[in-house]
Amino acid sequence: MRHGVAQNVGTAWARVEVARAARAASDEQIRAARVAFRGVREEATLGARTTLDVLNAEQELLDAQASQISVSANEVVARYALLAAMGQLTVGDLRLNVQQYDPAAYYNMVKSAPTKRSKQGQQLDKVLKSLSKE
Repeated sequence: MRHGVAQNVGTAWARVEVARAARAASDEQIRAARVAFRGVREEATLGARTTLDVLNAEQELLDAQASQISVSANEVVARYALLAAMGQLTVGDLRLNVQQYDPAAYYNMVKSAPTKRSKQGQQLDKVLKSLSKE
């Protein structure tokens, strides 16, 4: 089990590193597309490029920006997967402002609850018993 956990953490860490590299590549792609768009737009003002060239360059920039959204989402998912693999995807570790589930406290709260079942519960038990006999 220990080796499986170590392997899962290693795999999750590698995915985070891949996501970081993809984000860096996406940033460079946007930078290059922006420079190209500005250049094509300037050439169009001088008459060396057509409106279609400008629109194509702008579409390349928009595609690169849309790709960056996906890459950023993938990085967040990879980071949460790493936390899960390390066992740190918990309310306490994430410092979430929600009530934590305490199994002992819940047990103590319901241990003295009445055990009488409702008519509907008894009917459900009959159905479940008949299903398990088949």
